[in-house]
Amino acid sequence: MSIHLAEWSPETTRVFVVGLLEWEDPEIWAPFPDAVPGRFDAKLVQFFKSQGVPESQIVYLQDSEATLEAIQESLVEFLEDSDEEELLILYFAGHGDWDSETNEYYFANYDAAEDYEGYWSVSSIIDDIEENFSGSHVLLMADCCYSGGLIDALKERDLSFAYACVTSAYSHNSSTGEWTFTEALMKGLQGDPVVDLDGDGWITLYDFARYAELEMAFIEEQKSMFLTLNDFDPQMQLAKVTKRGTPGGEKRVEVEYDGTWYKAKILEQKGNQARVFYIVDRSEEWVDSDRIRPYEPETFSKGKAVQVEFEEEWYPATVKRGWYGLHFVGYDGYDETWDEWVGSDRIQPA
Repeated sequence: MSIHLAEWSPETTRVFVVGLLEWEDPEIWAPFPDAVPGRFDAKLVQFFKSQGVPESQIVYLQDSEATLEAIQESLVEFLEDSDEEELLILYFAGHGDWDSETNEYYFANYDAAEDYEGYWSVSSIIDDIEENFSGSHVLLMADCCYSGGLIDALKERDLSFAYACVTSAYSHNSSTGEWTFTEALMKGLQGDPVVDLDGDGWITLYDFARYAELEMAFIEEQKSMFLTLNDFDPQMQLAKVTKRGTPGGEKRVEVEYDGTWYKAKILEQKGNQARVFYIVDRSEEWVDSDRIRPYEPETFSKGKAVQVEFEEEWYPATVKRGWYGLHFVGYDGYDETWDEWVGSDRIQPA
């Protein structure tokens, strides 16, 4: 069964949100104080409430509420209350971790210490859903380091439900402390035309995933990931375009300022001038067109020998894929466990 907006109703949707910007031990898990004002995890919850999802079908654990015990007990109880044909949306924001020795992925609950046994494991999330959910479709989203571990874990399982997953980063990559990914999600859910990449008047899950991929690559130089399994329709309609604007018309460019070129978006054009939004400081300015050039990041070809920075050391590597200024690399002499996507500041010709 494929879910479309015409069939979707808030009454048959369950939303489980865990958002952390601070932890019990800040020396282990650094807090994100700059992300607290206008936090997008709270905005996401408020959006679903405004759409009519019953409060009994929403769980939101924020910061100190999100201990491992509270998360696990709440999730199981929440899933046990589900009914047939329901859609489960599970979202996490905070710190993520990856144990390279076991290839296990974790989300850092509020009381996470140094022992992986006290972390909220990605595998346990899937276990709990498979064992306790009675619905039909599951949408998983995460905005954190190593969030792509959700996708890797799903690929390894024999699953009972239709799953979709969108993450801010590849499974072997860290992520920034910004809200770029979740802000892209909110734009999609609210019907912003910039997310409507095919211009058909509807924002689908696929539209959002591709828009998030472009945003994360352009702004954060991270590779957002997307997967659907078991007939989860990637064209599931999230929202009808509700705002005026050019569908999919967001232009990502570079703008010259004081002799330096900065990433920016064109918000509006009038004659020979454009109103631009600078990524670096989120400021706006009207500029002449001769100060604008297309964003065309250098991209190395497949098989190119390069050097890649990892923990302040440079290692020989080979490009396996290049896209939009990002490169998927394999480290020479190391197995595929260490393959990752890297941004422009971490790669150079051999």
